[in-house]
Formats: sequence, structure tokens, C-alpha cells
Amino acid sequence: MKRVQTASLDISRHLQSRRLEQEVENRTAYTIDTAELNIYETQHVAEKVELTFASPVLASMIRGKKIMHLPGTPSFDFLPGESVIVPGQETMCIDFPEAQSQNPTQCLALAIAPDKVRQVTDLLNDRTPLIDNAQGWQFGQHNFFLTNDEPIHQLISRLIYIFTENNQAKEVFANLVLQELVVRLMQTQARTLLLSPETTFVNVNRLAHVAQYINRHLNRSLQIKELADEACMSEPNFYRTFKHTFGMTPVEYINQQRISLASKLLRTTSRGLADISIECGFNNLTYFMKLFRRETGISPAQYRKQGFPA
Repeated sequence: MKRVQTASLDISRHLQSRRLEQEVENRTAYTIDTAELNIYETQHVAEKVELTFASPVLASMIRGKKIMHLPGTPSFDFLPGESVIVPGQETMCIDFPEAQSQNPTQCLALAIAPDKVRQVTDLLNDRTPLIDNAQGWQFGQHNFFLTNDEPIHQLISRLIYIFTENNQAKEVFANLVLQELVVRLMQTQARTLLLSPETTFVNVNRLAHVAQYINRHLNRSLQIKELADEACMSEPNFYRTFKHTFGMTPVEYINQQRISLASKLLRTTSRGLADISIECGFNNLTYFMKLFRRETGISPAQYRKQGFPA
């Protein structure tokens, strides 16, 4: 389980050229044929500020805090390193509880043209259709909240750079990054939906069933053939389908879940590292410690010492 990405998005070039004409949701827009990047800045406390886009929009926090109110969704704090996908024509109602001129709240909203979204979803539905899902790949049909992982964070940063630079090939660069961003966001949404503990898909979706199977058997060796058999698929087809749907290989998912379990045991028990390593399916303590550091950025001992909340 990777640590939450809190690195700030780089908008330094935008800040050098933007003009502040209002103190609540001051907007600067950068536009290409297939998308519009809006950067908003608010410099004093405000409530119930409404914002609506005609196209599906990816909103990402840059600095400060918002409280978001979306239809059909409980209100939630919106913080740097987090994003939300909002369907077109859906009104966001926003509170700014901490904004001030010395510490403005900053957020970006990337509105993507429906034709561009359709191009990407049609391509995926044709080449890598979702298994056991008649609706297929979709983007922007429902609200979806996510914590940015490193690839999504980097893609958003790259788009900010492309939109704010003066380059004649801007449209070409931006469209390539947009396509990857939409695919990764859809993979994140599919992964979140199918792998949720509360999911109702476990009885109707083979990948959701396999994910649950993996989580029940993390303490022992798991082979791709065994997982493919559980999915009633050939090994190559299972491997390819899993990776295309979730954006990670089965082995990467297994390791991610093992580190997540290890993190929980470090937080909630006093068991030794060797014991936890075996419980999580690692027969080699050195490998466990190396993988834990790679996934979380710190050693298991440091993780336990810092007392991360359960």
C-alpha cells in the first residue's frame, strides 16, 4: 500500500502569468481542441460556491482544503494529492474553510471533450473489453473520488506543463498524455470498484472473485495457473485481462495486498517481523523488508515506530 502522494503539482509557470481578477475561484483557462485546463485560486473563506462543466471533469487539489458537496455523495474534505471525476452538467457545491490571501486554496479542473473520451473508451472496448461487464469501459458517468497514485500525479503534472508552455506541438503532446490519463483513471476506477470489500461483483465477475481468492490465501504461494483456473481462463488471457483491467499485473497486486496486510499487522500487533513476513506469504525476510520499503518508502520497523493509524 503506497503512501499518499502529497507532492505539490508544479504550477509555477502559471503563477508567473496569471491575473487575479476575483478572490473566490479566480479562474485561468488554458484550452486545446479536446480539453480545457482550468486553474482556480481562492483567497478568502467562502461557502456554497457552485461550479458546473458541460463535459466530464477531473478536479485535483493543488493547495489548501475544500469541502465538496456532490449530488448523491456525502460531503467530503478535498485535499492536495486527491482528485474527483465529476460528470458533465453536474453541479459541484464547494466550501473554502481555510482560504486566505497568504495561503490561497488552489485547484485544477480538467474538462475533457466527450469526443475525446469516446475515442479512448471505444478503443479499449474494441481491443481490451472488460470481462463480465456488458457496459464496458466508461469515463465520467458517475462521481469517483481517488487518491492520486504516482503515475496519475505525474500525468497531471505533465499536462500542466504542456498547457502552460508556448509550444506549437502542444495539441499533439497534450492528446497523447490525455489518452494515457483517461485509461489510467478508468483502470483505477475498475480496480476500486471490483476490489472493494463491499463489492457485489464477487459473484458475477471473475476478476473480482480472483481478487477475493488472492486475499484469502496471501499466506501461501500463489501461481498464475491457479488464479487462471479460478477465473476459468487460459493463463495468457487471464494475465492480459487482469493487467488491462486493473493497471497492474497479478503479481504486483498480490505483493500490494501482502504489504497492505503487513502494514495492518505492524499497526495492530506486536508480532515480530519474521512472523509477519511468513503470515503475509514471504518466505524470505530480506525480500519482505526490501519490498516493504519500496512500496511505503520506509522500513517495517520505522513504519511501526511512527505509529500510523489503523
